[in-house]
Amino acid sequence: MGEDSYLPYLMFCGGIVLLIWILMRRNWRGQVKAKKARGKDDNYLVSNPRPETKEWTMSGGPAEINKWQVEMLERTREFQAEVDTKLLILQRALTKVDAAVLPPEERRAIEDTLRDSRQLSDKGSPNFSAVSELLCDDAKRTEIYTLVDQGHSQEEIAKQMNLDPYAVEMILNLRDS
Repeated sequence: MGEDSYLPYLMFCGGIVLLIWILMRRNWRGQVKAKKARGKDDNYLVSNPRPETKEWTMSGGPAEINKWQVEMLERTREFQAEVDTKLLILQRALTKVDAAVLPPEERRAIEDTLRDSRQLSDKGSPNFSAVSELLCDDAKRTEIYTLVDQGHSQEEIAKQMNLDPYAVEMILNLRDS
C-alpha cells in the first residue's frame, strides 16, 4: 500500500453507507410495527378543516394593519391574563378575610370594601377578545355608537347585541378619547 491509496477513504464511505443502512432498516421496522399496531385503517389522522377568517379580521389589508391587529390581540391576551391573576388574588384575599377572626369594629370598617370586592369578584373578568372583535368590526361599532346616540344604556346595548358589557363599555370609552 502506498501513500496514494484510496482504501481508507473507501472504508470510511463504506462505513457511512453501512451505518445509514442499519439506521434506515431500524426506522422501517418501526414504521411496519406501528402500522400493524394501528390496523388496516390508514385514515387515523383527524381531518381538521382550514380555519375560516372572521369577517372582521383585516387579513387582506396592508402589512402595517395586520401587524397592528396582531399587536392588539397580543395586548388583549396580556390584559386578560393580568386581570385574571388580579381577580384570583382578590378571591384569595377575600377567603382569608372571611376566615380571619376580626373584632366587630374592624369588620365594620372594611365592610364596604369587602362588599365591593365580592361584587367585582362575582362578575368575573371581562372578555377582552370581544373588545378586539369590536375594535375591528366597523358595523358593530357603528351600531353601538348609534344606540348610544339614541339614548340606550351600556347594559341595554350589551343585552340587545348579545355582547359583553365590558366590551361595550371599553368601546364607548375609546370613542370619547
